[in-house]
Amino acid sequence: MTLERRGEMLVITSLPVQDMALLSLAVALGREGEQVLAALLRGERVFLLSSGLEYKQYRRTAPRGIYTAFTAMERRLREMGIGLLREEG
Repeated sequence: MTLERRGEMLVITSLPVQDMALLSLAVALGREGEQVLAALLRGERVFLLSSGLEYKQYRRTAPRGIYTAFTAMERRLREMGIGLLREEG
């Protein structure tokens, strides 16, 4: 997982599948995961770049069941307060 500070918001620029699974369960393994959870608990704005979601690379190859599980994890992240940020350009 890679993070960037953009003004007063924290942006997750890359979210590998393993980190996504843990973060959707509010499990922080590693400094970046801890930073995201701490920011959410402090009420800070946290966003995830849509282009940083690794699981979307497997849309055409992953079995439907596992892909559906990852779409549910993405929904859970949004429920936790992480917004989705689409890059323009």
